Amino acid sequence: MDGSQILLVNFELLVQKSLYEILCRAGYKVDIASETEEALECISEKPYQIVLTDLNKEDDVELVKDLKDKLDSGEVIILTSYGNLDFAVRSIKLGAFDYLVRPVEDEKIISVIERALLNLPRKKTHGGPFKKLSKKSDDSFHGIIGKSDKLNEIYSVVERIANAKTTILIRGESGTGKRLLAHSIHKADKKRCNKPFVEVSCGALPRDIVESELFGHTKGAFTGAIADRKGRFELAHGGTILLDDIDSLTPDLQVKLLRIIQQKEFERVGDHRTVKVDARIVAATNQDLEKLVSEKKFREDLYYRLNVISIVLPPLRERKEDLPSLLEHFVNLYSKENHKKLKGMDGGVIEVLKNYHWPGNIRELENIIERAVILDTDGVINKDDLPEILISKTMANVSASALNLLKDILREPEKGHILRILKEVGWNKKKAAKKLGINRTTLYNKLRKYNLISQG
Repeated sequence: MDGSQILLVNFELLVQKSLYEILCRAGYKVDIASETEEALECISEKPYQIVLTDLNKEDDVELVKDLKDKLDSGEVIILTSYGNLDFAVRSIKLGAFDYLVRPVEDEKIISVIERALLNLPRKKTHGGPFKKLSKKSDDSFHGIIGKSDKLNEIYSVVERIANAKTTILIRGESGTGKRLLAHSIHKADKKRCNKPFVEVSCGALPRDIVESELFGHTKGAFTGAIADRKGRFELAHGGTILLDDIDSLTPDLQVKLLRIIQQKEFERVGDHRTVKVDARIVAATNQDLEKLVSEKKFREDLYYRLNVISIVLPPLRERKEDLPSLLEHFVNLYSKENHKKLKGMDGGVIEVLKNYHWPGNIRELENIIERAVILDTDGVINKDDLPEILISKTMANVSASALNLLKDILREPEKGHILRILKEVGWNKKKAAKKLGINRTTLYNKLRKYNLISQG
């Protein structure tokens, strides 16, 4: 399960659904484009390693060239029912890695994809807000970067609960690293670390296949179920399963999940036989589950079963002391990936990054550093390599802070003057107001503003 990005292009609905299941089950991250224009837009926005496409007629061969031209580095694989030798030869000449004619076994599809990935000069890993660190790093905890007080508290909790069987709920804003924290829990578990780690993005899966993905199905359970399939829970047996975006599960699936937690059993879709499973459950969310419970959108009993151990990941703006370690890591990572030798980073850039609010957290930081490394021309990252919107927002934040500071400075003389008059008149509010030239209501408002009420 390497998390490589795969794009499915121009497939019929049933074939598309089947391929999506096969590839997700194999650990790939899969997107879908129903038209050529949509596919080209997707490729311009995300670095896909593999594009898997159907060709229905001879004119579609030109699509191979369009896709290859648009792909930064990646392979195009043809999977079609149009079995024509000339068609296949032309596709390969235009850059296709392989040409498969349906029907074809699932294992064959996966095998061709694996060969295509090995053929890439350097395969990118886009696995989340954090990237794997070298074992030599002093600032890592099972791959998590940072030594701030808040992270150290989390590390301590992970070490204490790693070998327990209890469910864990990871909470935090988008981009804070919930997925990587789940990985760290699995790695720290001595009993399960060498067993499967299975990740399910509940919010990203199409609603009509979520149940099948989680619990598996039998042949003929629904249209397109051409064979028995194990679900993610069975695949995670003995190891750990991460249920990301747990808040997106429908009420009926919440009931099934509750049963797994309590009884460690379930039935596949279309089957009456009960399957026993032993998988450590880690759930993650960026939503307010208590609010969803109060709104009857999330089962209260499931919430309590998930919330046995709760870990809250702090946003980047609350742990900016980790910025230097994160910056060094991402600069090194993308320098190697883009074959660049960077000497360092301008001090002004670091100041800008420290003053930024980071609404997108570490994922946003990573994207900005990748962009800066790619755009750099002189070996030193400076402000010109940063997005203009980041500079402008930072300047706005600094200006607002400076204005607030100025207001505070201007308040001090007034506060001191009022305090001096009050002392002169023995804290008689009526006399103080008259001497200050204001009415008593205004004086009382100012006393509250400067927290002087209690002193009188």
